[in-house]
Amino acid sequence: MTVQNALRKIKVMLSVDEVVATEIKMADAILVDGTAVYAEGEIEVGNILYVTVEEGEAPFAPEAIHETEDGTLITVGPNGEIMEVTEKAAEAVTEEVVEEAMDEVAVVAEVPEEAVAPTEELLAGIAELITPFTEEIATLNEEITALKARFNKIAGEPAASPIRNTFSETTLAKKTMEANRMDALRAIRQSK
Repeated sequence: MTVQNALRKIKVMLSVDEVVATEIKMADAILVDGTAVYAEGEIEVGNILYVTVEEGEAPFAPEAIHETEDGTLITVGPNGEIMEVTEKAAEAVTEEVVEEAMDEVAVVAEVPEEAVAPTEELLAGIAELITPFTEEIATLNEEITALKARFNKIAGEPAASPIRNTFSETTLAKKTMEANRMDALRAIRQSK
């Protein structure tokens, strides 16, 4: 349903005898994904951006930054309100010019002789300060290596002696003891 059709229906509902023709200018565009959109008047900040549909009410364009096929970026806020309209091509050209300018800049810094000597002395002083820590790190590395060797040795051994199933052994021992008692009783009976 277009805006013109909606206005006619409203006027018919309100029983207006005369239909006053008003021309509403519409600006439409195609997004890079192929979606057709339009706005009443021009596509500019403050207007509402709608999505073109075949039938029914036109929904507001969703909140996002939409790019048209001609490179225009349209920032849409809540309820389809156009928040910003920018040209993408202009931004890209500016970035390219800045990048080209940065490529052309060459920085040459000369270091005076007076700065070189203190720098070497400073580095020698820092190396002297680090020496005790380097020795301590070497000692710690040796200790860690020894601890890893001990750990690997202990980790390879079983934690406890293996558990055996002693139920069958206990049962066998009881039966053997009972059999021995019975043999002893028989021996006593036969000796009488």
